[in-house]
Amino acid sequence: FGGDDGAEPASVRFTHDADGVVVATDPDTDFGTRFPTGVFRFDPVNGTTLERVSGDDALFADGVSRREPYVVIVTAPGTAARFRITGGLTAEPAPAGDRDARMRAEDAAEVTFWGAAAGGVKVHAPAAAAEVERVAEMLPWFAHDALIHYLAPRGLEQYSGGGWGVRDVCQGPVEFLLALGRFEPVRDLLLRTYATQSADGDWPQWFTFFPRDRGIRAGDSHGDIVFWPLLALAQYLLASEDWALLDEIVPFFHADGDEAAERVSMGAHVGRALSVIEARQIPDTSLVAYGHGDWNDSLQPADPAMRERLCSSWTVTLQVQTAHALALALRACDRTALAIRLDALAARTRTDFQRLLLPGGTLAGFAYFRADRPIQYLLHPSDDETGIHYRLLPMIHALINHMLTPEQARHHVELMRAHLLAPDGARLFDRPPQYRGGLMRFFQRAETSTYFGREIGIMYTHAHLRYAEAMATVGDADAFWLALRQAIPIRLQDVVPNARVRQANTYASSSDAAFADRYEAQERYADVRAGRVPVDGGWRTYSSGAGITFRLIHERLFGLRRGSRTLAIDPVLPRALDGLAIDVTLAGQRVRVTYHVGEVGAGPVALELNGEPLPFEREPNPYRTGAALVAMGEIAARLRPGAANVLTVRLT
Repeated sequence: FGGDDGAEPASVRFTHDADGVVVATDPDTDFGTRFPTGVFRFDPVNGTTLERVSGDDALFADGVSRREPYVVIVTAPGTAARFRITGGLTAEPAPAGDRDARMRAEDAAEVTFWGAAAGGVKVHAPAAAAEVERVAEMLPWFAHDALIHYLAPRGLEQYSGGGWGVRDVCQGPVEFLLALGRFEPVRDLLLRTYATQSADGDWPQWFTFFPRDRGIRAGDSHGDIVFWPLLALAQYLLASEDWALLDEIVPFFHADGDEAAERVSMGAHVGRALSVIEARQIPDTSLVAYGHGDWNDSLQPADPAMRERLCSSWTVTLQVQTAHALALALRACDRTALAIRLDALAARTRTDFQRLLLPGGTLAGFAYFRADRPIQYLLHPSDDETGIHYRLLPMIHALINHMLTPEQARHHVELMRAHLLAPDGARLFDRPPQYRGGLMRFFQRAETSTYFGREIGIMYTHAHLRYAEAMATVGDADAFWLALRQAIPIRLQDVVPNARVRQANTYASSSDAAFADRYEAQERYADVRAGRVPVDGGWRTYSSGAGITFRLIHERLFGLRRGSRTLAIDPVLPRALDGLAIDVTLAGQRVRVTYHVGEVGAGPVALELNGEPLPFEREPNPYRTGAALVAMGEIAARLRPGAANVLTVRLT
């Protein structure tokens, strides 16, 4: 490889012929060291013609290379250019000579693959609801982004590296794969994650998943991390009924390798983690101590003393969710002793949640339990120190996990509408944390970061998606539908008028108000809520949000939650989507699901399969009519092979 004219080699090694361009990996980089013979091939297709290929010299007016790491491809004039890019990191890509036939075959395979990755859904939208077609168009792209996060956890803004964050890999990939009914890779993911558990029962904040990098992992973790692998395991067991997984022998992590590690059953791994949870309670309560932080990485405590006495209400909701789900799973496979222990933990936590974390009837973001002093509530209307009065995360997760009474639920929904919503979606707080030039009082990054974006900019899409899930839980179909559309980047300005142009086929991890600095953000934050400030898309193809969005579309919008023996049917649809129909695969047969939407738009009241009533049981929901639970065997017995099958869903 060398420069185009045979002169001094450019900083990127490439060659080209009449068919395309081949670029070699750089041996002086870590990537090139791992794949010394690796190449990428760029083949022009659909009439695209190459006029010139060169190094970086083409980027400069004087035509002199600065040895920048670029290959410049100049095409003939046209309105569009299309390339097929193939990688050969361990083997040479297929030669270009037979590319036409090969590309036709690959195009057909591509359509099949991405159709399956998107769940095989075909949407038939009512004439007045073309926006739902944008949701369907985005599904393969969300699947694409979710697969990147699962297979190589990094985004376009974090391309240089990345490990599996424990809380991330136990959300996006798990939810994406379970929504597809793909149990085998979830099982594999769980085994890999549990093999990184420390012998003390906790997990690191993140770990690297290639064997060669196994020793590269975080030295500590936030207080919520221990819950995520347990919750993911519970969700998998309840969906798959693969009880044998609990008997799999899995090592704990050992720096000297698996041969030196303690090896126990998955059930014993669970018991070890539960002991960690029980030991980390605020004294005289069943509330979780904050430790090094929670989901919001910007809120790490400034004072180390806060780690043992500060309680995040959001982590408390996660403790209840995990304990309840895991108890259900363990009781279903007759592991009653551990299930009873988990049920007791969930019950105690619910009691203390109501008793200690709802001062004046409004959920506090944090409670500070200092010895011999009254409880100090932060991020609450009574908080006169941080300036923040409402926190989104505990409110939405308390709703999702049914921890509020119906009256409390209505109150908190109204608080969110009044204080936590903006044109681009739900926001983490009612105002940004105060910036004092980098000085800390309560929280580290929130009070020191000069960058106003992601968590600091307080519109983090992941949290917005959980807000959407909370709206589906309470049955607010219009709020759910709006929240979902705010996360779909295709023609986003139709939904978010102050959104700037951004890439339309990729998940954006945040919506960042276009402020010059933290001081301007502080002074003009009211303009964000009023929609007077442009907003940009944040990091792309990053975090577990793409997988979460994918699940929300399948399980909450279309309302099809798949289990090995049960199908939960629970769509949440606005009146505008009355008459929506989708084609999906159920029990191995293609089925058209049609929706008749009533005034509420949530809670199925009747099901028919091929014109006959379909029996179901009811899943409890304290806020609205719950999901319909249908035996997959009943569905399979009523489907007609080779004929049209129609499932009709009628909503309140």
